[in-house]
Amino acid sequence: MLKNKTISIITIISVFIASCNRNAEYIKYSGPTQGTMFNITYHSDVNYNKEIDSLLDNFCRSLSNYDSTSLISRINRNETDSLDALTEEFFTVSKEVWEKTDGIFDVSVAPIVNAWGFGWVRHEKHIPESNEIDSLLQHVGLDKIEIADGKIIKHDPDVQIITNAIAQGLSVDYVSDFLKGKGITDFLVEIGGEIYCSGKNANGENWKIGVDKPIEGSGYQYRENQIVIRLSDMAVNTSGNYRKFLEEGEKKYGHSINPLTGYPAENEMISATVVYPDCIRADAYATAFMVMGAEKAMQIVESINGMEAYFIIHDGEETKTVESSGFRKYE
Repeated sequence: MLKNKTISIITIISVFIASCNRNAEYIKYSGPTQGTMFNITYHSDVNYNKEIDSLLDNFCRSLSNYDSTSLISRINRNETDSLDALTEEFFTVSKEVWEKTDGIFDVSVAPIVNAWGFGWVRHEKHIPESNEIDSLLQHVGLDKIEIADGKIIKHDPDVQIITNAIAQGLSVDYVSDFLKGKGITDFLVEIGGEIYCSGKNANGENWKIGVDKPIEGSGYQYRENQIVIRLSDMAVNTSGNYRKFLEEGEKKYGHSINPLTGYPAENEMISATVVYPDCIRADAYATAFMVMGAEKAMQIVESINGMEAYFIIHDGEETKTVESSGFRKYE
């Protein structure tokens, strides 16, 4: 249960720096964070770029697996049981989605993701032995932890947490809430492909977001849009397996790990795009949907108020798309 966080599979089609005949300008700010890039555009007569830098640094100090001094790293090493506001929200939403997906979304899958070489522990990707996976599975499951009074209680001290599948969505919400708190109504926040759009772009239109066509191994230099959607006051996230995988002979293993089996998911899903009012849940559900497959995923989408989805799937030798009942309003 992990998706590629280094290459965005959503493209910002319409982001401009322009005054658009308004008193304030659209400020565009980009930079590195969380092992990827952020792109933020906001309509304001005040420049908040330094404050944004501080927010992103603070976020990494809480939830970056790649920072050995972060709070989540210290929790993984059992050096502390205390949570801050960010880690508490992370665990609260993670457990909510874990319950809704019958355990398919599980941030405690960290040891298995690392064993496959898709996590923060750097080693050559390889296929773990079945006995190794069976052993690690004993320490996976959010039923093994509780959150109470600002603390995490581990019923199994060997439980470890991976943040990649949800943290960047939370970071988008974190920055978006800051901008809203400053009275800014027109903005777009994108971090590693996770996006929240508010209000209008510089042309006075809803923000245009391109969902990439799934071209295996494609990067920024070679990309095509599958569709373009138009959003305002909504988040969007796409998860896919076509850019990050492990090959052995003719067999390819995607990086979306099923936490119930310890192995990469094998189903018809190529990519899952989720639109929702907040980015943390759009992020989490897109990840889970890649693991569970289109039929069950769409049942969940249709059961959640305000959620829409667009799936690209294999159907025999064909590639097809599946939309939720209300997705077309964004096209």
